[in-house]
Amino acid sequence: MKVGIKMNIEQIKKELKESLSEKRYDHSLRVAQISKELAKKYHINEEKAYVAGLIHDLAKELSTEENMYWIKKYHLSKTLEQEESKNIKHADIGAVIAREKYHLEEDVCNAIKYHTIGNKNMDLLAKIVYIADKIGRKEIPKNLEPVKELAYCNIDKALLYCVEQQEKKLKEKGIAMHKDTKELLEKLRHKG
Repeated sequence: MKVGIKMNIEQIKKELKESLSEKRYDHSLRVAQISKELAKKYHINEEKAYVAGLIHDLAKELSTEENMYWIKKYHLSKTLEQEESKNIKHADIGAVIAREKYHLEEDVCNAIKYHTIGNKNMDLLAKIVYIADKIGRKEIPKNLEPVKELAYCNIDKALLYCVEQQEKKLKEKGIAMHKDTKELLEKLRHKG
């Protein structure tokens, strides 16, 4: 099954290299490769996983003006306009750019949309990109090192571990967890 990209992967890489910082581009390549490996492990489309991982941060370094353009064009949530965290904005905006510019299928766009805060309705592709984003770094934070091994054994346990680590980090900072992340955490704990 083809991903449905009008451009080839090399063209996408070229565009990303021009629009992202070197560090962000390197991270994107790492996430793409890990996503592909995990897709192979869990018997889903490797090409989709690679592309979703590759472009998951395509909107991460957009200017405020560019963010507002996409928010207004697609009538994204009013709270997104006021959202201070670029982490949440870039995922939603990246999903609409992926749909409009690259004509990607809904599951790939959702993987991009959910890679930061998660969602209780994540499919396997979205879970893979979420996990790959956390471990696709030159230096994985010490608290996330177990995820690298867990991801290749049980994706839901890896996801639960990641979200619990996020909950702990946010509590330490006195920041409330996003409602979508809370719902995902409840679902994973109930499942486990």
